[in-house]
Amino acid sequence: MRHDFRELKLERVTRSFAAAGGHAFNALDELTMTIRRGEFVALLGPSGCGKSTALNCIAGLLALSGGAISLDEQRIDTLPPEKRGFGMVFQNYALFPHMTVERNVGFGLRMRGMSAAEIAPRVARALSLVQLSGQAGKLPGQLSGGQQQRVAIARAIVIEPPLVLMDEPLSNLDAKLRIETRAEIRRIHGELGRATIYVTHDQDEALSLADRIVVMKDGVVQQIDSPQRIYAQPANLHVAHFMGYRNVLEFEVTAVNAERVELSGGAVRIVGTLCQPLDGRRAVVAIRPEEIVVGTRDGGANSVRGSVTGVEYGGRDSLIEVLLDGGLRLLARSDVPAERGDAITLSIPPERALVYPA
Repeated sequence: MRHDFRELKLERVTRSFAAAGGHAFNALDELTMTIRRGEFVALLGPSGCGKSTALNCIAGLLALSGGAISLDEQRIDTLPPEKRGFGMVFQNYALFPHMTVERNVGFGLRMRGMSAAEIAPRVARALSLVQLSGQAGKLPGQLSGGQQQRVAIARAIVIEPPLVLMDEPLSNLDAKLRIETRAEIRRIHGELGRATIYVTHDQDEALSLADRIVVMKDGVVQQIDSPQRIYAQPANLHVAHFMGYRNVLEFEVTAVNAERVELSGGAVRIVGTLCQPLDGRRAVVAIRPEEIVVGTRDGGANSVRGSVTGVEYGGRDSLIEVLLDGGLRLLARSDVPAERGDAITLSIPPERALVYPA
């Protein structure tokens, strides 16, 4: 399989499974997108959303129920995994415990019938790329979790694949190692110049690594966009909720003026930004806790008052729960010390109060 490809195209890719009672359900429902050489794409969503199913369909580990996968206009969905030539990095590393690092990395090349003289320099280059040149003679059990993951990455890239597929590769690492290995993955991707498809349920991983993010729910794509737009302009309420908009409140719509929407709920009146056409007189507002300004002088259009009912200390700031005068509750982040019972004023920027159909 060529590694100098231009694009991988998925057209209405579907994968069905049999459910109880003989009925079928789509774990992946008509995924359509194009991935270009050099691009880093993250498949993001909660467990069971279809992201790993999509990855396994691309890898050839699952047959399609419908649709097609093409590499530069050549259909590959009928090819077995070994004929596609993609590199795969698994969640559990899948290293051979009885083989040295060097032999683990060279395994795929040996399976391709390459000679020892051909294998040695390619393994050395791969280990150098993942910064493990001094570990070639060790067994996997002698390495840290982060080092084992880098061995798995070296094994995937040593075959010079057109595409590297990663299935939640950092989920077994502790927080510090996840951040370090995340940076290594992005560096390696940049040096390789190939495409990477990366499955994760972690929003921070997706935002920091990807050129584009595919947010999924129940096998259906909800949004495909840049990290910046996924973060700031979620396409629907599901994407907003998954991307950290923890304040989700339902209001009565009192007026709509272009992109601005005036809303009312009890004693609270706010102005928000329309993100989807409304289909009734009620709407839902999604707001991130960190977008709420704490302690702003009262009197603004989106200024609300309440009392602090809970504080979660987080180091540089705290997550505070505020019971508003009208009975609604808001979560806000504040670097100003607060205690339960404190009276407080909050201000919500209209452009960060995102309005969706109820």
